[in-house]
Amino acid sequence: MKDVEKAATKRGVVTQAVKDVVQQLVDDDLVHVDKIGSTNWYWAFPGEASAKANSALARAEASREALREEIQQLEKAIAKEKKQNPMTKEHEELTVALSAAKAENKTLQAELEKFSSSDPEVIQAMRDGAKIGKRAANVWTDNVFMMKSWAEAKMGDKDSVKEFFKSQGEINLDSFDYVE
Repeated sequence: MKDVEKAATKRGVVTQAVKDVVQQLVDDDLVHVDKIGSTNWYWAFPGEASAKANSALARAEASREALREEIQQLEKAIAKEKKQNPMTKEHEELTVALSAAKAENKTLQAELEKFSSSDPEVIQAMRDGAKIGKRAANVWTDNVFMMKSWAEAKMGDKDSVKEFFKSQGEINLDSFDYVE
C-alpha cells in the first residue's frame, strides 16, 4: 500500500483517495487483501473479473430460460382454463355488476371519509392530542420563565431582558402566560 501511495503522490493523487479507491475495490470483491505478518497484501488475478462476469451471465441466462419455461406453462394453463370455462353471458353480466359495485363502494368510502371528523374515536384522539400539546406548551412556558429569571439575575435590568426576549424570540413578556 505504501508503494502505491508513493507512486500516486508523485503523480499528484491525494493519499486518502488512494486508500478509499483500494478499499472500494476490496469491498466490491475486485481486489483481495490478506494480512501476512504485520502487513496487508493486496492482489487480484487478471482473469478473475471476467470469470466472475461469465459466471454471473451464465446464471442469469439459466434463470431467464427457467422463467421463459414457466411463462409458457402458465400461458398453457390459462388457455386450458379459458377452454374449460368459456366466457358466458351470465359471467359478463356478473363482471359488469361487480365493476358497478366497486364504483359504488368507492363513492360510499369517499362519503364515509367526509363523516370521519365526527367519529368518536377520532374526536377522542384529538382531545388526547390537545391535552398533550397543552402540557408541552406549559413545559416550554416554564422554560421561558426560568430563562427570564436567570437573565434578570445576570443582567439586573428587567427592561433590557424584556427587550431581549422581544427582539430575539419575538416573545412579549407582558402578555406571555401559560395555556389554560
